[in-house]
Amino acid sequence: MTGYLIRRFLQMMLVVLLATMAIYALLNVAPGGPLSGLRAASADRRQRISEADIARLEAYLGIDKPLVLRYIVWLIGDDWLGADWMSLSWAGYRVGEGDREQTFRFWCDPGIALLHPGYTLWVRGDEKDGVIHATYIEASPTGKRPDDAVEVRVIEMLGPDMRTERVGGEKVIIHTTADTEFVIPGASPRPKDGAWMDVGWLFNPYRGLLGRWAGFHDDRRGVLRLDWGTSWKLAVGQPVTMLIESRLGNTLSLMTLSIVISLVIAIPIGILSAVRQYSRLDYAVTTFSFFGSSMPVFWFGLMMILVFSYKFREWGLPFMPAGGVVMPRRAPAGQVLDYLNAAPGGLVDRLVHIVMPAIVLSLFYMANWSRFTRSSMLEVLRQDYVRTARAKGLRERIVLGRHALRNAVIPLITVIALQLPGVFGGATITETVFSYHGIGRLYYNALLQDDWPVVMMILLITAILVVVSILLSDILYMIVDPRIRLE
Repeated sequence: MTGYLIRRFLQMMLVVLLATMAIYALLNVAPGGPLSGLRAASADRRQRISEADIARLEAYLGIDKPLVLRYIVWLIGDDWLGADWMSLSWAGYRVGEGDREQTFRFWCDPGIALLHPGYTLWVRGDEKDGVIHATYIEASPTGKRPDDAVEVRVIEMLGPDMRTERVGGEKVIIHTTADTEFVIPGASPRPKDGAWMDVGWLFNPYRGLLGRWAGFHDDRRGVLRLDWGTSWKLAVGQPVTMLIESRLGNTLSLMTLSIVISLVIAIPIGILSAVRQYSRLDYAVTTFSFFGSSMPVFWFGLMMILVFSYKFREWGLPFMPAGGVVMPRRAPAGQVLDYLNAAPGGLVDRLVHIVMPAIVLSLFYMANWSRFTRSSMLEVLRQDYVRTARAKGLRERIVLGRHALRNAVIPLITVIALQLPGVFGGATITETVFSYHGIGRLYYNALLQDDWPVVMMILLITAILVVVSILLSDILYMIVDPRIRLE
């Protein structure tokens, strides 16, 4: 058992890694990208955006890197790019207090690694053939520019060099060396306290093996270090974790309620349908299953809203809220929540809002799971050990529950286990139809607005839950069927 779990864990890690590659590659090769609208607008002279502004936005979004490096940065962060020192402390090096506290694992001494596209610089040095050999660079300068300094804006980082543009739009290359003096606000040499290791031989822009990527240094830590990035469009600058946490509770409530209702109803009617094969009950269950499986979820949801929200209101009956999770204010007269005198945001308010989405999802699950239960039970009821149990005079309830059902649920375990990732991912169509603020609707909105960090994290977590669910189903097989061993 232990050896099997270790092997499966290693396989899961490989599958998840391949899933991250597929997720990242598919989203990044999609045409357009998040700046397609800005690039189209820049063709209009009245709305023209400079190349430096576009480069600054690309750097902010992290899409200015080559595809392979971009994937690595998304996975493990970019605070190591251009680093001179690495902290050997388990907790890293902490700077500041309270809200201003920051923790550094890698440290960059003031230099080109701390500059980014869009920065304004004052540069001193000798200019020749469109290249300035810089001896002094001041970032984000204030006051009056000295006469011997040139003002430029960074477009692109090129290892120890930078491609920049002057105020008039003229392009110029800034070449730096290890002797170039940098003045960068907020930057300081490595703190003297703490244990630090010199990693400049690997990452430094002048002497490091990976120095050409130093200009991509930032403070992202990557998904492996639980830094899921920030939203690009839905909530600009807000951490993806906060967006997911704000919706996760709603999705868990909806999906858990739907699955519980489906199991409580689908398994018993599937058993009865199998035991009473070709009876009126069996035909009714079969008809219900075909109806639930073939009916579009979005259509059934819209019909529920049309009947129970709008028609009931026209007919003077207590009507249901058409969507949402809670009501923002007191319920209108005639609504079910008004009759219940429910307070906005209270338990009753949430339960009433969840009723119609849960019914739509439950019907879909019930239709499929009842068919699986019926088919499995029919196959098991024909087995010799079931006939033997009946011949021994056991009660039918014991025959069905202890002997038949335990073996019949094995295929159902697979189906239900693969539905578990949906408990996190939500039901995208259902949540969209009912304007239910869950993970599914968040995923839909993120796709519409090209909010890649949100989309990628939802897909990644779903992929992880899929492999975990498959492992869980294997373990449940062993519990349900003693003939199965995982050694």
